[in-house]
Amino acid sequence: MGFRALRFYNFRNIEDGEVAVDAPEVFLVGENGQGKTNLIEAVYLLSFGSSFRTRKDEHFLRHGQREMALEGRFSSGGEEADILVSCAGRQKEIRLDGKTVRDRREIIGRFPCIVFCHDDIGYITGTPDRRRFFFNQTLGLKDPLYLDTLGRYTKALKQRNAAIKDKNWNIAPFFDEELVKTGLEISLMRRELTKEFSVFFACLFKEISGTRAEVEIGYSPSWQGEDRETALGFLRSKREADSFFSTTTTGPHRDRFRFYFGGRDFCAAASTGQIRLASLILKTAQATFFLSRSGRKPILLLDDVLLEMDPDRRRRFISLFPPYEQAFFTFLPDERFSAYQKRDTLVYQVCEGRFRNNYG
Repeated sequence: MGFRALRFYNFRNIEDGEVAVDAPEVFLVGENGQGKTNLIEAVYLLSFGSSFRTRKDEHFLRHGQREMALEGRFSSGGEEADILVSCAGRQKEIRLDGKTVRDRREIIGRFPCIVFCHDDIGYITGTPDRRRFFFNQTLGLKDPLYLDTLGRYTKALKQRNAAIKDKNWNIAPFFDEELVKTGLEISLMRRELTKEFSVFFACLFKEISGTRAEVEIGYSPSWQGEDRETALGFLRSKREADSFFSTTTTGPHRDRFRFYFGGRDFCAAASTGQIRLASLILKTAQATFFLSRSGRKPILLLDDVLLEMDPDRRRRFISLFPPYEQAFFTFLPDERFSAYQKRDTLVYQVCEGRFRNNYG
């Protein structure tokens, strides 16, 4: 089933109170700036404990307020859960069934959620850091323990960078062992993921786009070797560069993922429309991949992403969605959303943070 109801208190521009969402598909129809994306963000926040729009928790608070709370009631296969996210200034708390959540893995694996939005194009055209974020997220959905490994690597990296910045080369090597240990684990998981995920992506792209050109995802690790001694040697060989830039210049935080279209760089070979479509297919592949590996149906959040497709591609895109627990769609009022509406679809008209079921 998914989320049955959402309760809001001082969350962005959404009116305080409860919004029922107990339907397989929920359509949010309204002009821009009325609160459609805010509700999408609320579902994501309850599922991940963080936002896909901002890293600053204080942005959740309605203007002029100092605290906010967001609650969701979840039901699936006989499993019931209540998830609460609250903020007071910059202090955020997450509670699951009344108990404080210390580790976000407790909710990420329990309420798997995948959002489709305009910014997704950055996963294709954006910086290496943006692409790494996508594949880190995909690995985290597949195996939450990956986030632990990534966290340990990040901690060792920060400690090493601090030592380098202070020109304290007597301390810096103490962090090399942990950096290499966790870094090689990350590289191995990314390499295996890329091989599997590239197949999902290529198949979906061919079916939805209707093109015959082959698409592929490539992974280029910063450390070329796969063993401890090679990685340690590579770190030591870059000491001069590290000292000059005052940071660690090699490691998984410098890995690159590349997209290819017909054997060429995707952004150089594909049209703007194909690049936009690829960013949406990338998320569909993520949802399909997650379901195939975990057996759990994700919650899908689609924020104004269907508008840019022609009707034929839009139908193919929707038809290739994997089975999902629940799906939320946003539409502008003049879009023909009724073409995708089912008998049990819940449709809300959204205006100034209020949700009215005026469509019957």
